[in-house]
Order: sequence, then structure tokens, then C-alpha cells
Amino acid sequence: MIWTPFTAIMVILGFFALALTFYTLPKAYIIWRKAEKASLEEVYTLEKSFYLVSTVVWLVLASRIVGMGLYWVANESLIPLIPGAMCQWGVHQAGHPYSWIDSILKLFVLFVYGIWLSLDMINRRCRGSPLMATLSKYFIFLVPLLLADSILDLAFYFKVEPVTVPCCRVVFTAENPLPCPFCFVFHDAPMFIAVIAGYGLSIATMIWGSVIKRYTYQPGELGEISKRALKMLANLSLIFAIIGTMALVPAIFQIMAPATPH
Repeated sequence: MIWTPFTAIMVILGFFALALTFYTLPKAYIIWRKAEKASLEEVYTLEKSFYLVSTVVWLVLASRIVGMGLYWVANESLIPLIPGAMCQWGVHQAGHPYSWIDSILKLFVLFVYGIWLSLDMINRRCRGSPLMATLSKYFIFLVPLLLADSILDLAFYFKVEPVTVPCCRVVFTAENPLPCPFCFVFHDAPMFIAVIAGYGLSIATMIWGSVIKRYTYQPGELGEISKRALKMLANLSLIFAIIGTMALVPAIFQIMAPATPH
């Protein structure tokens, strides 16, 4: 493994998520199985237990979301430490095969994690935790993804060594009409990071809103709070889309500018 401040943080976040996930899993399972048939006294006990579960899951998912962004920064920090690497393509070659799987997974985890966080925000604003059983069950279904996300990070960074790797130019030659995606986004036109982030978050909030929409038809407090949450997510989706569009113009100018060696 090559230790840098960023890879060290990624390793810590990986072990942190694994430990808390295994701690929370049995508690969430018990709440899920007992919630529907619990008496009033048992429901009160389960609500207190779920508050702890909810807090821990927030820590786990927040650490994975932070890790999702830090992942690309950590990979950039490894480039000068791997002989032959001129961009993250070389870093991925040094961490093959875990690196490629991990990177693909990183593109989708936010969409999934955000669903749980959005529903829990609604649940916290309602009396009686009406979504307690649903959230506990959903977390159990999230566990394989959380484990894969964390374990792949650890496997990737422990696999990376300062070995000589081929440059991306071996694949993306001058005759190849497609540029290296890592060179393109992180070096040639870095404004596309803002474009991808803006449109990605816009799509993510739309997905979270589509899940919340089913609860807007529920009577009482749950329905009202869900409607307000849906409106907030719709506004956020529009804001993120505007940010992505505004970043698109300077990103296009970066593409048109003469390429600089890196």
C-alpha cells in the first residue's frame, strides 16, 4: 500500500463504516421484525432503539458519501507515486481489479444512500416514527452495498503498490477519437467536475423525490411532511441543474482551449 494523507483517511473511513454497519445490523433486524406486531409499550422501546440505529446509520452513510468524493482526491494524490502513471488510469491499473469495480460503484452509491437519508428526515419530523420498520428493513437491504463499498476501498488501496504501469496513451492513442476520461475530466477540462456534480445531484434529488412521493398520499402528519420534503427536493433538483448548466459554459471553453501537457 502507498500511504498518503488521503489514502489513510480512506482506509480509516472503510474500517469505520464496516464496524458501525456490523454493530447496527442486528439492531435494525430486531426492530424490523418486531415493529409491526409490537404493543404500545414495545413500540416506545423500539422507537428509542431506532433513534440510536438512525443516528449510527447517518454516521455510516455520511462517511461513505464523504468517501465517495475523497476517493477521487486520494487517487489523484497517488499519481506521482506510481511509476508510469500520468493520470488516474495508471492508478487504476496499479489497483486492478478492485479499482475499476470500486470506481463504477462510486458513481451510483449516492443515489441509493440518499433514499434512506431522505426517508429518515421525514420520519424524524413525524410523531411515532411511522417509517421505523420501513427504514430498518431498507437498511438491511443496504448492508451488501455498504459492505461492498467499504471492502472495495480497502482492497483497492491495500493492493496499490509503486509498480510500473502503462500510461493511458497506450489505449487512448492519437488515432483514438475518444480521450482518456480521467485526463479529460481531472486535467484537461476540470470544470466538468462541477457539471457532473451538478447534474448528478439534480438527478439524485429527483430519484429521492420519486420515492418520497408515494408517502404524500398518506393521511395526517406523514403525508403533510412528505409533501413539504418533496417540494424541497424539487427545488434542490432545479438549483443543482442550474449549477450544472452554468458550469457547462466554462467547461466547453476549456475543451476548446489548446491542450496542455500533464
